[in-house]
Amino acid sequence: MTTSRQKAVGSAAERRVAALLHGRRVGMDGGPVDVIVDDYLSIQVKNVATMPSLGAIDAMLEAMDNVSDRLRAVIVLQRAGSGRKGVRTITFDLDEWVEWHV
Repeated sequence: MTTSRQKAVGSAAERRVAALLHGRRVGMDGGPVDVIVDDYLSIQVKNVATMPSLGAIDAMLEAMDNVSDRLRAVIVLQRAGSGRKGVRTITFDLDEWVEWHV
């Protein structure tokens, strides 16, 4: 897949997530943040062929450190492949999630 094609696929994934969560896509201006949901979530979206490691997801969360007063999340969309359904996950830091919800 060419770089411009990868960028288009990634941008489309960001738009889908924004629509699904009733947020707005920030795009390149947001730094590590791709989608914002009101004053609640800052999200980095990754559209991948294979699921990243937990260490990679942790690095994505850390890249958003001190971005805002919103809860940070990483959404990974694994593309469907030959004979398998794509997986969609959302990951939060547990302590951060607890601060918002408990």
